[in-house]
Amino acid sequence: MKNNENRALGMGWHDFMVFCRGLTGVFGIIGAIVLAILSVLAFQPIGIVSSIAMLAVAVYSFEVRHSLKNFEKGAPKKLITYSILSMILNIADVFAPLLMSPLGSGAFPEDGVSSILGTVIKAIVMIAINSSYYQKREDMFVN
Repeated sequence: MKNNENRALGMGWHDFMVFCRGLTGVFGIIGAIVLAILSVLAFQPIGIVSSIAMLAVAVYSFEVRHSLKNFEKGAPKKLITYSILSMILNIADVFAPLLMSPLGSGAFPEDGVSSILGTVIKAIVMIAINSSYYQKREDMFVN
């Protein structure tokens, strides 16, 4: 396919993904900084570790945005990787309260199963949508 034919397919979803990765990066960095400050003040090392992971995923979100915006080769794979990393981070956040409680006293959060299930389903749907969408436009990502 030629670039003109790809443009005819529509690029609205692509533009939306570029916008969302930038927005996610900004809010991710803000959230990571707030979590780090609160974790230091409350002496919770697991919160500090979580904030570092949040910061890493937020920075990667900007990398994905840059790659998508510039139509770099491999950008769709970076988007899929971002979805997987985000899912792993969200699942880890469900288990974080268990790690902060004394051994044996932590109970699995009541909404933990539904939260994990929702996170996994969302990630699978996003991976399927993005894979299908970008497969049709793979000729555009050559830089």
